Amino acid sequence: MLGAGLRVALVPLFITPLVDRVLVEGALSELPAVLWVGAWVTVAGSSLLFLQDLAFGRAAAHRSRVWRSRLHDALLWRPPAASGGATSGGLATRVVSDLREVETYVMYGLSSLVIESATLVTILVVLAWTDAVATTGLLLLVLPAVLATRAIGRAVEAATRRHQDTIERLGARLQEHTRHRETLRAFDAFAFAARRFAPTNRAVEAAMATRVRWAALPAPVSQLLVFVAIGGLVAWLAQGVVAGRTTTGEMVGFVTLVALLGTPAQLLPKALAMWQQARAAAFRLRSLDEQRPAWSPRENLVGAPAAELRSEGLVVGFAAGTTLLADDVVIEGPGLVAVVGPSGTGKTSWLRTVLGLLPARGGRLRVAGVVVDEAGVADETALRARVAYVPQGSALLSGSLRDNLALGREIDDDALWAALRDVGLAAALSELPQGLDAPLAEDGEGLSGGQQQRLAIARALAGGPLVLCLDEPTSALDGAAEADLIALLRRLADERLVIVVSHRSTVVDAADRVLVAAEGRLEERG
Repeated sequence: MLGAGLRVALVPLFITPLVDRVLVEGALSELPAVLWVGAWVTVAGSSLLFLQDLAFGRAAAHRSRVWRSRLHDALLWRPPAASGGATSGGLATRVVSDLREVETYVMYGLSSLVIESATLVTILVVLAWTDAVATTGLLLLVLPAVLATRAIGRAVEAATRRHQDTIERLGARLQEHTRHRETLRAFDAFAFAARRFAPTNRAVEAAMATRVRWAALPAPVSQLLVFVAIGGLVAWLAQGVVAGRTTTGEMVGFVTLVALLGTPAQLLPKALAMWQQARAAAFRLRSLDEQRPAWSPRENLVGAPAAELRSEGLVVGFAAGTTLLADDVVIEGPGLVAVVGPSGTGKTSWLRTVLGLLPARGGRLRVAGVVVDEAGVADETALRARVAYVPQGSALLSGSLRDNLALGREIDDDALWAALRDVGLAAALSELPQGLDAPLAEDGEGLSGGQQQRLAIARALAGGPLVLCLDEPTSALDGAAEADLIALLRRLADERLVIVVSHRSTVVDAADRVLVAAEGRLEERG
């Protein structure tokens, strides 16, 4: 704000004295003083503008960090049904690309918007004080430029949303092809992948071209209209000098101030266009953040810890998909329970509800003493401490072996090694020079399928759960590895409740109890 004031103050403090006292009156002795005033005003204004840009840059960096953390958490909490077809790669691209739009606006656009708006207001105040009639005429002449900029701004915002949508689809396609690069290579399908990628890539180019065209339009349109307004004003002022209503220096100062309006006229439309683009991006980001569930602990509904599962009128599934009624299902541990049934009958949805990852569609479920119902999990912390999960894929992360086993939990090394011994991996991993600090690649690349699965089970066991849930743990294993894993599950079921969703008869044969999902119901079958 001060920088804008000093920019405008340069005219009455330097330009007007230079013309009236030095050039018109011929007082050359006053020239050094006038030049010094102009120099100090210029240096002070430039310094303040630098400090302002620095402050906005730091603010952008800080707010971006806060938003990245919020959006990271929101994506992890995102309900399954809220994806709307968006992939993980597309959502990650939305966070990076859209947040960059907002960050760029705060760093550059907001700074310009503040300083140029302050400059504009200051100039208009000085102009009104100098010649109120001429200033009023100028405002009326500039009104068409304001209306045109506003109309174009709406088009910029719409074009930005379309552009960001195509970038999100591009990110999804990039992730998909990168993740399955070995399959594409094995089938010599790189040309096929390129053909799939090309339309999305062209769509991004076309959307960006449209966006750039609209974003570039406000500046020339406003400049042209403002120039017409300034031309009319200059003609009015020239008549005033001829008629003796004002001095030459006052006119030069007035015209100089009016000329200074050219900078806001050029930069403000661009800053407003950046604001429209950032607004479109922020709308997409807020749509992610607003889907964070607002669950809160309900301690009065949490029972004593127990290796058991009890359901009352439980209905699971997605609103637009198959539902499964699991009424009056009671499972008490320890023991091995197999959940089987044809594909699409709701087995995995039931398991996800047991894990509290999917709220119930109706009724309620008490697992290890914690209630899960239509409102979600009664106590998230208690459920995570009592119930562990082994997904169908090992879901191993890049990082150390310790990080993959603990996943941020406060678990000491002795407990981690105990879990590894339980799954038969301790002997092999203890020979690694780095031990628990040994690095793992994403998805456990370099380990066999059986090792990945055992490592995922060890991760689940490390927290000492009462209930262990596994989703198709043997689907990717050969006969020998499958037999070893089933033997492991039988041993683990001696001390806890082990629930396995599977379509393999070998798992059914080893189970103590079998639940069958069929015809919309989950029931025990002999």
